Amino acid sequence: MGKSDLMDRVTTDLSRGHTYPAIQRMHSLVAAHPTDLDLRRRLAAIYRATGNAVEAGRWSYLDDIAEPEELEAFEARYPAHRRLDALRWPTGAPAPTDISRVRLAPLLAAAASAQSPKPNPRRGSRLQTSAAVAALVALSTLVVIGARTALDWIF
Repeated sequence: MGKSDLMDRVTTDLSRGHTYPAIQRMHSLVAAHPTDLDLRRRLAAIYRATGNAVEAGRWSYLDDIAEPEELEAFEARYPAHRRLDALRWPTGAPAPTDISRVRLAPLLAAAASAQSPKPNPRRGSRLQTSAAVAALVALSTLVVIGARTALDWIF
């Protein structure tokens, strides 16, 4: 089904008051066309009409029409390093507008810093502890088997 066909169905759904199927169709369209700001704007408008400020802020985040309260709700819901994932913006896709470039830049930086592994000074001790526990379990199992075998042999 094409983009225009789905948009016609969304319009029909909304005219009948069926916001859930309209939202589902819009999500499908945004997934198929993730850099289309018009689709994101339309999805945000549906969420705005239903009173969902977090989702309205999420889908209008890269647009200059985003309401400040919606942006705040979105930012409060998603920490900085998770916002890029929440936006479903494709990796490496250029930002089409100045506002989207401004808003994407810190999110790309936060996501990159969250993905870089941080050194963990306790990692070695965790591995050593795990190895010691595994060795203790194996040794205990051998002792139980040996004791049982010895008792079976004696009696």
